[in-house]
Amino acid sequence: MPASPDSRAGAAGNMKPILGRPEYAAEFLRRNRRYQTDYAKMSRMIATGAVNEPAARQAFARRWGLSFRLCSC
Repeated sequence: MPASPDSRAGAAGNMKPILGRPEYAAEFLRRNRRYQTDYAKMSRMIATGAVNEPAARQAFARRWGLSFRLCSC
């Protein structure tokens, strides 16, 4: 079967994944309607001063299972 033009085949002919796990997870959440709704609600509450921003973001991240590695850039 011929390879598609976008097969991402490496020099050795091995298939490389188009998205890594973090990118796949981010894309999944980006398209998730519940995530979008929850994010919009959190953003509105922060903008109106109804909630403390760091606390709201931390609660949001905990609800969605998000964790971010600290960058030592």
